[in-house]
Amino acid sequence: HIKRQVLTNTLTGWLAMGCRVAIALVMVPFLLRTLGKDGYGLIGLMGVIVSFSSVADLGLRQALGRELSEKVAAEDVAGFRTLSSTALALYLGIAVVLIAAGWALAPWFVAVFKVTEALRPDAIRLIRWYGSSSLLLSFVTPVITAGLQSFLRFDAVNMVQTFSGIASGILLFICISASALSPLVVWAAVMLSILVVNLLVLWVFYRKWCFGGKLGFRYLNWRELAPLFRLGGYMYVLQMTNALAQQSDPLVVSYFFGTAGVALYQSGARLSQLLAPAVLTLSAQIHPLTTRYHVLNQQEKQQKALMLGTRYTLLMGVICSAGILVFAEPFCRLWLFAALGDDYAIVAAVMRLWAFANLFDYVGGMHWSVFLGMKKLPFVLAVQVPSSIFNILVSIYLVGFTDWGIPGVLAATILTGLARQPVCAWYVAKITGLPVWKYVFSAYLPPGILFFLLWAYGFVVGNLGVLNWFGLAGSAALFGAYAALALLVIERRLMVDMWNQWRSR
Repeated sequence: HIKRQVLTNTLTGWLAMGCRVAIALVMVPFLLRTLGKDGYGLIGLMGVIVSFSSVADLGLRQALGRELSEKVAAEDVAGFRTLSSTALALYLGIAVVLIAAGWALAPWFVAVFKVTEALRPDAIRLIRWYGSSSLLLSFVTPVITAGLQSFLRFDAVNMVQTFSGIASGILLFICISASALSPLVVWAAVMLSILVVNLLVLWVFYRKWCFGGKLGFRYLNWRELAPLFRLGGYMYVLQMTNALAQQSDPLVVSYFFGTAGVALYQSGARLSQLLAPAVLTLSAQIHPLTTRYHVLNQQEKQQKALMLGTRYTLLMGVICSAGILVFAEPFCRLWLFAALGDDYAIVAAVMRLWAFANLFDYVGGMHWSVFLGMKKLPFVLAVQVPSSIFNILVSIYLVGFTDWGIPGVLAATILTGLARQPVCAWYVAKITGLPVWKYVFSAYLPPGILFFLLWAYGFVVGNLGVLNWFGLAGSAALFGAYAALALLVIERRLMVDMWNQWRSR
């Protein structure tokens, strides 16, 4: 049952990714034309503001998912309801404080990050109205999704994301094209409506699967937050440094190049930002299982989850990253030349660097689930904090004071991953009782062989003859067939097992 559910979760995650990629292919050029580079950069900054709000939740979001998984493993219904209700009340209080700060600081934000004079009134209104509303929803929704994920119902979350992505793309295209209102206002109204509908649908699933979905004041017990705060203290520092290292990229670009620079960066990052969560779908949903294995002292199952999760995640990641490296230039030329002119080359460079940076995330995709499940966060803290600070400082230097320009913001991310992941791989093998050589041989050797084969293909064949979309599609299909054949040769047992699991549903 667990294997079938994990496979279903993974496949629905891929479906959600495919829909988001298809929508992005249409909507990014459309929004660049209708909003302009500065307007598109502005909505990118709006996303950064909401993302940065996560550092103010005291690290409790991911800690909540871990603690709820432990309640589910112990079949503690009362504890599940109490912890969920109390966490929701706490989140609402934090959200109110952040909304008040957002209203007060909106003029300062648009000035510091060089929003153009023409867009500043709209930017202030967006931060105060759209930003406040979406921020409130961003603190309510995690309680619902954490509950669903603790029951391994990632598939429900994935399907909601799939349909909301399709709906938002269609509505944005229709409403912006037909409305006489400012495109920024229409964008905000559509996206906010989608967030509200998402929450309502997730609530229906929550009531169905999560012990009846009962939340309320009668379940409040602030003492239940004590273990959450103990774990959340580590999570807060990790979350803050991670957000500063990754989410600060658009802010660094905006400081030196304005919102037009953010538009180029976001366009290049968009595809990787959509593909990476899909590749990490398997590893991201494992933490309820690693928690269960830790609580029940099932070391062999923990080792197996680590080895297989790492290998399968990295196999998918190698294919995605290699494909981007091979096709980034012709893809961006066909996709964005009409909207950006020669600046499409900057987008392609950002896209390629993101492909390299994501490879390191895929290498350590399972590490975080094991560290979280086994509560080994002090080690993660010792590794991530100094490396994240290094990342930020080098990014600022390369973007602002060298000829690297916008792509330089990702060079430090790649160097950080190169230094961080070997240390994490050694430690995760140690705490799970695995010999390091066995973990490396089982988890990393097959993906390494696949990457070499795909690199050889790109070196020999590349993207020859890609002059239009038909040529790109044909070349991508040939690359996909080659990748599938190589994967079948390397991991025949994996492919057969996935097929049998899906057919037995």
